[in-house]
Order: sequence, then C-alpha cells, then structure tokens
Amino acid sequence: KYVPMVGASGAVFGVLLAFGMTFPNQYIYLNFFFPIKAKYFVIGYGLLELYNGIATTGSGIAHFAHLGGMIFGFFLIRKWRRNRFV
Repeated sequence: KYVPMVGASGAVFGVLLAFGMTFPNQYIYLNFFFPIKAKYFVIGYGLLELYNGIATTGSGIAHFAHLGGMIFGFFLIRKWRRNRFV
C-alpha cells in the first residue's frame, strides 16, 4: 500500500531563498571545498527544482512544493524589507 509522506521541505526552501536574499554575497562551501556565492547557489538550486519538477514524473518528490516555498520566502522578505524588519 502506498502511503504519502508530508514533509517541511517547502519551508526549508523558503528559508534558503530568504538567506540568499538577505546575504547574497556570503559564500557557501559545497563539499567543504568549492565556494559559491549564496545568490548563485539559490538561483541554481531553484532552476534545478524547476527542471526536476517538469522532467521527473512519479518520483514522489514534490518539486513544485519546494518552488512554492521559495516563492513564499521571496514575497515575505520583500514585505519585511518594505516594513523595515530586515
């Protein structure tokens, strides 16, 4: 029997995007050796999720939920900046 599982990955992607918007030039080290700026990492990861959401079917991963979390994080940071919380 197939039992779906619900996770919090959309929220994690929202936090990832918020980090990329708040600290865009902060370096993230991939595998502890390869530095990449947060803004490029977030953009690349978002594009990867978009590709996987379109190209991959039946994997059991909600790629569009990840993108939804990123979109929510984007608008939340914009609102906070407008109200001077961040």
